[in-house]
Amino acid sequence: MAGLLNQGMAPQQPQGERQPQGAPQPPPREPQQGQDASVNYEPDQGQQMYQVLTEAMLESLYAGEGAEQVLASHEDVVEAMGQVIATTMLTAHQALTDDGSTVPPGIMFQAAMEVAKAVGEMAVHMQRLPAEGNGEEIEAAFMMALARFGQMADDLSPAQKQRYAELIGALRDAKQESQGQAPADEPMTQGGM
Repeated sequence: MAGLLNQGMAPQQPQGERQPQGAPQPPPREPQQGQDASVNYEPDQGQQMYQVLTEAMLESLYAGEGAEQVLASHEDVVEAMGQVIATTMLTAHQALTDDGSTVPPGIMFQAAMEVAKAVGEMAVHMQRLPAEGNGEEIEAAFMMALARFGQMADDLSPAQKQRYAELIGALRDAKQESQGQAPADEPMTQGGM
């Protein structure tokens, strides 16, 4: 997996602005003077990094029967899914670290979302989750995986940890907005538009 990850991390000519279906794409943040390049990335490389990392993580997920064994052996399917997602993230992170590479938090976050969807599909196939209405469980497993990843990936820089915290906060805010609630740090206003 490490070779595949590094192959996609090398600078190449930008390709078209193709976005994967259903993948949320937060706006890329360009590095500013004094910022850690492992936190931000050049926008034209971001899509390629995302694709390579996602493919490598999904290959890792489907290789062998480890993920299915974890999903089958845990009583709590959300915790089991979170463990599988976190393990997949950590495996990719370690492969990159071993090769002297990094991936910006936004790219890892997006790739992990795709892994969470795939793990959810595995759980549905194994009849551990209902085929419909399982979004809350998958989202809870994703958030659990992010927390576990943050605890286990102890080589993250303070800037990387801060960026992961920002991404998690943005995800929570988006969820609250979609449910018609004001984000936690914004007071609700009375009246109409």
